[in-house]
Amino acid sequence: MRCTIVGATGYAAIELIRLIELHPQLEIVSLISDSKTDEKIERLYSFMNKNQYPVLTEFSMAHIKEVETDLLFLATPSGISTEYLKQLTEWDGKTIDLSGDLRLEKTLYEAWYAHDAIDSSIQAQATYGLTEWKREDIKNSRLVANPGCYATAILLGLLPLLEQQMIDPNQIIIHASSGLSGAGKTLTEQTHHVRSNENVRMYKQNRHQHIPEVESVVEEITGQKVVVSLATYLVPLNRGIMATMTLQPLVEKTEHEWQAWFSERYQQESFIRINQADPEIRSAAGSNYCDLSVYLDTRTGRLTVVSVLDNMQKGAAGQAIQNANVMSGYDETLGLTQQPFFI
Repeated sequence: MRCTIVGATGYAAIELIRLIELHPQLEIVSLISDSKTDEKIERLYSFMNKNQYPVLTEFSMAHIKEVETDLLFLATPSGISTEYLKQLTEWDGKTIDLSGDLRLEKTLYEAWYAHDAIDSSIQAQATYGLTEWKREDIKNSRLVANPGCYATAILLGLLPLLEQQMIDPNQIIIHASSGLSGAGKTLTEQTHHVRSNENVRMYKQNRHQHIPEVESVVEEITGQKVVVSLATYLVPLNRGIMATMTLQPLVEKTEHEWQAWFSERYQQESFIRINQADPEIRSAAGSNYCDLSVYLDTRTGRLTVVSVLDNMQKGAAGQAIQNANVMSGYDETLGLTQQPFFI
């Protein structure tokens, strides 16, 4: 399948390139960057020096058709993808948008992202790409909204419990930490090494854009309304997310029974692992796995679910490839079975 990546110089795009090169059925035919047109990507990134990549090109529908693109990845920031998506409405290829521009309906999007929303008729055509929960819809879709990184980690931990009404939907408290690559490539004061190194910083308290994403998806999939409290932190790591969810169970189980229940629910899912050891970000870094750990506090009666994943893989490019596999009828794990980095 012939692939084009738009926004080809960003972190998510670089990860897409790495994964596509490992994939036996995907081929890069075009790399698009409106800000770096006519540059060679190996000039921008010297480590990309063993392959001949297409010269970076400006976006146009004529070019997309000229290179016979079958599958287009939008690896552009939120608010930017919309401009490309408007031009793709008559194109009959497949598109996976890694930004947030298709994840929320108009009112929520404009309130939480502070950008003008895409036309509702386009947003309504998009399938939310949480692969393990939307697989059948993704199979029949040509437009997929790749989930947010925090939202992916949180939803994979929450949805089984909410689907079976096993926790109180009004008592969900989440603390989630992310590596700095989640902030994107553009340098800011907060991501500058001097500010971020040897530091943990809370940001977007009660106003992170993945809050309405989680709440909307839960309601769509389970029919339940939830209110989520989410505190997010930047930690001095390149990549990785750990989301710790404190929950009030509505049924009685031992900790071992909760672990067994999660294992049974996800036993058919190749990229979900129920962790028996204490969670650590390193266990998933560089892989498409999401590791879930489950604890029961017998003193308070509360349940803790910890979700760990790589924000650049399962939280972005890896999940995009997983969705591409489903959309194209390939084995879902194709090109994605590498072990975590660990060291």
